[in-house]
Amino acid sequence: MAHATQSGIPTPAADVVVVGSGGAGLLAAAVAADAGLRVVVLERTGLLGGTTAVSGGMIWAPGSPLLTDDSPDDALRYLTAVGEGSVDESVVEHYVKTIPEVVRWMLERTPVRLFPIDRPDYHSDWPGARDFGRCLDNEPFDTSSRPGLADRVRRGPQFPPLTYDERHRSRFTGPDQDLVARRRERGVLTVGAALVAALVAACDDRGVEFATGARAVGLLREGEAVTGVRTEDGRDFAGRAVVLASGGFEWDPALTRAFLGDTPVLPASPPVNHGDALRMAMAAGAALERMNQAWWVPAIVGVPEEYEGHPLTRHLVGERCLPGSILVDRHGKRFVNEAVNYHDITRTLFNFDADAHEPAHLPAWLVFDERFRTSYQVGPAAPTDPAPSWFTTAPTLAGLAERLGVDTAALEVTVARFNTHARTGTDPDFHRGETSHDRYYGDPRHTPNPCLGELSTPPFHAVRVAPGALGTKGGPATDLDARVLTPGGTPIPGLYACGNVAAAAAGPGYPGSGGTIGPALVAAYSAARSLVDKR
Repeated sequence: MAHATQSGIPTPAADVVVVGSGGAGLLAAAVAADAGLRVVVLERTGLLGGTTAVSGGMIWAPGSPLLTDDSPDDALRYLTAVGEGSVDESVVEHYVKTIPEVVRWMLERTPVRLFPIDRPDYHSDWPGARDFGRCLDNEPFDTSSRPGLADRVRRGPQFPPLTYDERHRSRFTGPDQDLVARRRERGVLTVGAALVAALVAACDDRGVEFATGARAVGLLREGEAVTGVRTEDGRDFAGRAVVLASGGFEWDPALTRAFLGDTPVLPASPPVNHGDALRMAMAAGAALERMNQAWWVPAIVGVPEEYEGHPLTRHLVGERCLPGSILVDRHGKRFVNEAVNYHDITRTLFNFDADAHEPAHLPAWLVFDERFRTSYQVGPAAPTDPAPSWFTTAPTLAGLAERLGVDTAALEVTVARFNTHARTGTDPDFHRGETSHDRYYGDPRHTPNPCLGELSTPPFHAVRVAPGALGTKGGPATDLDARVLTPGGTPIPGLYACGNVAAAAAGPGYPGSGGTIGPALVAAYSAARSLVDKR
């Protein structure tokens, strides 16, 4: 049955209206439709996939069916520590209990195909952590049997059609270009785009309707209950319930100023995450949590690249862990273990010097020498490329310090001390390279420590580093069924939220690769199961 809107445009009725087509929205739609519910997915842009599609696509899944020797007790112990005491025990227990069920459902009921890789948890030396198997990569998804599917799916501009594991293993030798060409010709998708394509296919098979170019701007209400969504072009999509799954607010200047503070943050997501669902939830009376938090990542400043007409933010991940680079602050000094996980290293960039009344570290730079530049890729700059204009370069460390505006003596002393210890493979100041997580991105060909090498070959180079965000992690408070709660703790009838729209179940921490998508899928699955049970 169709409903007429104020503009006279007929739109179909549905049991569930899902706002957003990332991994969370797609899984919620697929699970609900699998049980016979009528589902429509609204997507603001012309492409499906949201932030998930441009991501690495991994899922952090302790105890999954693909990892038979994991311990729930270990996962609970580890995830509780990651939450830093701020996450309710029931939330942690729900995640550990539910993520194996989510993975099993996808493997059995959808074309999603996953495999465990040897990427360590982000705090690999903590009790309960694991070096292998909790991070699940996506098998390549061949869209050739589904004409038109590849054209509907967003993909990340930084990722060739290789699995994350393939890309990591070929990082020093270069990928198999024949394989890459064959996959492109067949429309094979990998990483986050593969996960999205497989879930879109599952939705298609179950009759889920997709409405693209449909920006949700308001909720329909009957009394206290949410009964649908109004889009920017005046259409009303009626439904028994609404699942908000449209990403965070990292691209909205007003919201980031209000909640993330005064330090600029470079967003590393599709340039459409403006907090639409957050505003709708706030208007409905939702309680908010973790609004000052994001999935942080250090970002390279100044790379002249664009994505959909907006600056493309490059993550600084592997470059920090390779031998021959250091991160220095405004004083020309090291201030952190450069190889620590990208989320926590970014948190240090917000530190404040109370005596000087200024940022303790910003601006900050990754500093490296010519040997490093011609050995490893830095952002989009390949070792065979000439030094790009967005590098700061000088023939000496003193000259580099002058160009960066840092204390010359401090930078020279910092590098000299680092070099002395790098020769012995030790870092007594910050312990770089001592954990399996640190060494994951190191160079195993370099001894005695794959993460430590001298900076001694001129010229010397630097790239500026600033706080970035894969997405925000604050939003409406939810219960274990992903129902949106009021400040009094009661559910708003008919309203659910999952993914970066909602307050993150991981709290201020980040457990491992896939630690964003895993909780998003658990919340989406929980929301859909709740809707099915209540029909």
